[in-house]
Amino acid sequence: MNKQVDEERAARVRQARQVLAGNDLAPADDPLGFGPRVLMGGSGEFRYLIGLAVLVVLATIVWLIWGMGPASLILLILAFALLAGWFVL
Repeated sequence: MNKQVDEERAARVRQARQVLAGNDLAPADDPLGFGPRVLMGGSGEFRYLIGLAVLVVLATIVWLIWGMGPASLILLILAFALLAGWFVL
């Protein structure tokens, strides 16, 4: 009886070692989660970066044409987008 308990305990320890060692686990193909690169698609981070770049360019154009007053609204949106990216991404 005692020998059977020892064998069951040893089997559980072996199983725990296998799980902790991760014998069956394989790393992800792309650890950063980037998908395939396409012209109009891409990852969410890339679209976020493009959106920020569009806001910067738009704010610059509005500032050159109409001044800082109207451009400040776009810069406010840019600031909120940067904060959202900091908290979400």
